[in-house]
Amino acid sequence: MNNYRQNPAFLQMNPEKQQMIEELIHSLSGKQLTEALPVITGWKSRMEAKGLSFTPQENELLTELFAAQMTPAQRKQFMMLQQFMQKK
Repeated sequence: MNNYRQNPAFLQMNPEKQQMIEELIHSLSGKQLTEALPVITGWKSRMEAKGLSFTPQENELLTELFAAQMTPAQRKQFMMLQQFMQKK
């Protein structure tokens, strides 16, 4: 899981974004998908309040990090939900 720190998208982020990602990963540790969604929503609100946003490459990294925290069944549900949301 710590290999994200070597990801080019992570390495190119400003330190404030990196810190926010570290916070998110720590907050999601050991959480079920239903518990994680409110954590992510709150985190996203804090990002917006700070005026921070992510590039498509950074968003891809976030998706990978989030999915890595899930069980295979949760990951399948998440990917289906993600595909549904992209079609809208």
